[in-house]
Amino acid sequence: MKIKLTGFITGVLGFVIIFLIKPTSGMVVEASNVVLKHSQKQVVEAAGVKRVTLENLEEFLQTAGQIHVKIPKDFSKSGTRGIAISNKGTTLLDAVYLQAKGLKRTLAIAVLMGIFWITEALPIPITALIPVVFFPLFRIASPTSSSMPGYFNAFTPYMHYLIVLFIAGFTIAEAMKKWGLHERIALNFISKVGFSRRKLIFAFMVTTAFISMFISNTATTAMMMPIALAILLSMNEIETNFGKAMMLSIAYGASIGGIGTLIGTPPNVVLAGFADTLLGVKITFAGWLKIGLPVVVILLPSAFFIILKVFPYKGRDTGESKNIITEKLGTLGRMKKGEINTLVIFMITALLWIFSKQIKTHLHIPWMNDAVVGMIGVFLFYVVPVNIKKWEFTLDWKTNEKIPWGTLILFGGGIALGKALNNTGAASFIASHLILAGKAPFILLLFFVVLLVDFLTEITSNTATTNMLMPILFALGMAIGRNPLTLMIGGAVAASMAFMLPVATPPNAIVYGTGAIKIRDMVKVGIILDIVAATLWTLLLYLFHALKILP
Repeated sequence: MKIKLTGFITGVLGFVIIFLIKPTSGMVVEASNVVLKHSQKQVVEAAGVKRVTLENLEEFLQTAGQIHVKIPKDFSKSGTRGIAISNKGTTLLDAVYLQAKGLKRTLAIAVLMGIFWITEALPIPITALIPVVFFPLFRIASPTSSSMPGYFNAFTPYMHYLIVLFIAGFTIAEAMKKWGLHERIALNFISKVGFSRRKLIFAFMVTTAFISMFISNTATTAMMMPIALAILLSMNEIETNFGKAMMLSIAYGASIGGIGTLIGTPPNVVLAGFADTLLGVKITFAGWLKIGLPVVVILLPSAFFIILKVFPYKGRDTGESKNIITEKLGTLGRMKKGEINTLVIFMITALLWIFSKQIKTHLHIPWMNDAVVGMIGVFLFYVVPVNIKKWEFTLDWKTNEKIPWGTLILFGGGIALGKALNNTGAASFIASHLILAGKAPFILLLFFVVLLVDFLTEITSNTATTNMLMPILFALGMAIGRNPLTLMIGGAVAASMAFMLPVATPPNAIVYGTGAIKIRDMVKVGIILDIVAATLWTLLLYLFHALKILP
């Protein structure tokens, strides 16, 4: 309560202070460059400079005061070519100060949202809706047109194609949960790997990781936990080292597995949204696999060996685990029609996601992208029947109401904030103040960013933290002359590597809630795994950067 109240007061004070100050010279410089970018050639020629700096700012402003211009009401309309020369009315100087005011107000809103997200002074999705109200209210972005100083519609980010993609991901997850397909996959995999204690821990970790690539980490952990607890209870191993190792393997497997696919965990989608908004880079499902899968392949064995090193166990293997898994598989019975439908639709959707680029190129289907593929899958869930006589289909809307709509709103808020920071010049303004960071070796800078995000997300929401940090990491990359996407990917993946505290992630909290794990047990393993994961991820990311293997 105190943290939330303090966060609310701090956020409001930060907003008011930035909102009321006059635009600084640095803000005016960045605003001037944004205005010139959106001006016609004749305006730029009349201004006498192509790029404004602190050195030529005063001269530019004097000239700008003599140039009359016409500002379009909607920069997105066909035929609009930007700010044009006019005989009377508004001057270019007026346009610059309008832009600078928008830049300053965007920074104020970013500070407000960042503090609210970290402290959860308001519910996280409600904070994400602030742009819907504040952008039109303070004339940063219009709800009806793409006007100055934001140059985008305030509402469109909330239906970005990545949000549509995540709706598809959530729908697949709900279909799997409805028909129990995820449980059948888990039990079959565990039974195939084996029933020795070491194999059981490995099987639970890998199975959890695989399922969490497509289903939320929370739901995956909640599904795997009862199976593990039943085995541990039958063996009387709840509070032993074996029990602790089993519990942690599930929690860490869920977090690591989510990194593997674009829809596996919210920070991945947040990154993709900012990459599109700030850099114009569209990260596809297949493109992300180049980054995500190697991370999973490296971190899973690392976590496995660290867990076993910290919690070594003794005792011979018994048949209890085999009996329980066999019994649960028997309870599931033969695959139901709904399960078969879900599996087939999931496989079709996954294959289309992986090969969408090739399909788009070779079959000349320009509208093919991950969001469209996802919606094809969603449509199939609602039209492929389970029992046509009863008019029963694979999925119904009642099941889909369980989708976490608040998370989707959060994505929209992050994309809206990112657009405003980029389009108003606020991101460039932040970058101009981070130039000193470029003096450090890039690999050390990467390690610092990864470790910072890693430990920050131990106490804050990983999705909210990613939303807050993406514009800063983008600005940092621009300031030091490195590819901002490298830093942004580094931060987004690190947000899923919080292994130390129960509050860090829902999987950690679920495991802690069983009573089999004490906080000190989680910290003992988590602090080692945090540092090892941060180090391995930094080295891998630096290799990706050097070889230019980015989505």
